Amino acid sequence: MVDHNDRSDTSRLLNDQPRVKVVKYILIVFTIILTRLLFGYDRGAIGGASLGLLERGILTDAQYSELVSLPIFLAVAGGLFGGFLQNIRGRKVSMLFSALTYGLGLILCVMLDKPNYTLLFMGRSISNFGFGMGHVTSLVYLLELTPPNMRGKVLVANQLVKPFGNSVSGLVNLAISKTLSSSNWRLMLGSSIIPCILQTLLIIPIPMSFKWLYTKDKLVKSRKEAEKLYEGLTTQQFKKLLDVEKEKDSLSTSSNSSVQSMKKRPPKLNRNVVRRMVVVAIGLIIVGQLAGFSAVMYYSVQIGHTSGIVNGDDSTGAFLVSEGIFVANFIGVLISLLVIERLGRRKLLLISQIGTIFSIALVVAAIAMVDSMAMNNNPWPKVVNPDCLVSTCTLCVAQPGCGFCSVNTTLGSTGFCIDGNATRSIFDRCEDHGGEYCASDCHSSSNIFLVVALLLFVIFFSVGLAPIPFVIAAEIFPQHLRDIFTSISISTYYSMTAIVTLVFGELYPVIGMEYVFVIFGILTSLGFLFVILLVPETKMNTPETMHELFTRPWFSRSVEYESISQNEEDENVYIDT
Repeated sequence: MVDHNDRSDTSRLLNDQPRVKVVKYILIVFTIILTRLLFGYDRGAIGGASLGLLERGILTDAQYSELVSLPIFLAVAGGLFGGFLQNIRGRKVSMLFSALTYGLGLILCVMLDKPNYTLLFMGRSISNFGFGMGHVTSLVYLLELTPPNMRGKVLVANQLVKPFGNSVSGLVNLAISKTLSSSNWRLMLGSSIIPCILQTLLIIPIPMSFKWLYTKDKLVKSRKEAEKLYEGLTTQQFKKLLDVEKEKDSLSTSSNSSVQSMKKRPPKLNRNVVRRMVVVAIGLIIVGQLAGFSAVMYYSVQIGHTSGIVNGDDSTGAFLVSEGIFVANFIGVLISLLVIERLGRRKLLLISQIGTIFSIALVVAAIAMVDSMAMNNNPWPKVVNPDCLVSTCTLCVAQPGCGFCSVNTTLGSTGFCIDGNATRSIFDRCEDHGGEYCASDCHSSSNIFLVVALLLFVIFFSVGLAPIPFVIAAEIFPQHLRDIFTSISISTYYSMTAIVTLVFGELYPVIGMEYVFVIFGILTSLGFLFVILLVPETKMNTPETMHELFTRPWFSRSVEYESISQNEEDENVYIDT
């Protein structure tokens, strides 16, 4: 049995770590995590650009829904290709190629003032292909450059910059909408080229992954690259960084014979152990996406409209709600960064899921309160669009071309869902009834409750469900399996993002936001059971010993693990990529 609570072992591990060249290391990490910052900035930029694209008739609501969901499937292919490219050509080359690919797609999107749908779709597809490559490469790159005692924080920091990018783009969108116009979509989306160019320039001088060089039997160059990051690196510390401390002492950098002596087959792994690693890594990615967070981020501006903080044609309220969601995302991941090494991955994940389920319940309750006003489904049969004959206010404002006529009476609030494209007489008739026509929101005292509930949802999700699945997926696989299975995990993430975003866009106008969040709540509850039963604590384990956590029986609650028993030795296999 192995006791993970042995403090002396932990202290010895911490004291044995090589000394990082702090300034250079920070610059290198900053360059790598710009990949995720660019993804976050782009997500916020396309959300802000949606108003201009829709207002100017460049896209319909259905086309926008497809534009923010279907191209994400190209990120799936990008993730798989990135895993292949970084294994063959290295992490640095793969990251540079991902930045250039995103830039090409962005240029295609914004080069025309009124592009057709096909050109926009092509540009977004190419950009998402680049995102997939960059995401898988950044995770593996950071994991290989970072010592175990800093691994959790650095990988969470990689997630932290994504909401930071969201927030920055939200502020840029707001500034553009106030100083120029909310319909200036090209400037909002095109501003993403700035972090893209910055990363492209910074990638060129950073060192290659010394662990990748080691797997390619380039031991001398591997040692030189490691010395660019660590001060006074001893042979023993170098071996520890490579997770080969049990190798023979012939590891050196002075002779080709030593390099040849280090050539070895990958370590033995039990098939069941590998299978469990894959189930946990991919399962956690799916669990995180089924909470619906990606849909909330992509539709943040539309949610801002529905929340009721918008007045008339002024888009400031919508951008403020959207920015609030981005800031809440940043705060949640920042909390995770501060406590992940103290609480551990598993406990933080469970806390996040409980809070997410609770906040989803609040969102559902808030929407129910907004929709509690009585509805007269068909006040003027001859002039009302049949598509606007719905049962609730939130369903009404979710319908393209429909708006809500809110009326306050002595018996309480009531209202009518009417055609927003109707003649002026319809609006006059709404006002004659003492009402107020609202094209995109429900004027209710419960609107602020809805906004607060949504912000709580974002914070709780961001504390654990946002960063932890990527941390665990990156750190549980040993070196020779890392490229292929990390790329599969990232491809799963983008597949689920596309599916959830597309389904949300289709279901939201049909069944309403309330029931969509009910579905998210049920799926998150099932995910909570998945973590309880199957996910171990991975804190302070090295990637090369992580497999020992997966040798204990399924559904075991024990925090301890046993080594593979002798009678399983015949099932042990070499797993090569």
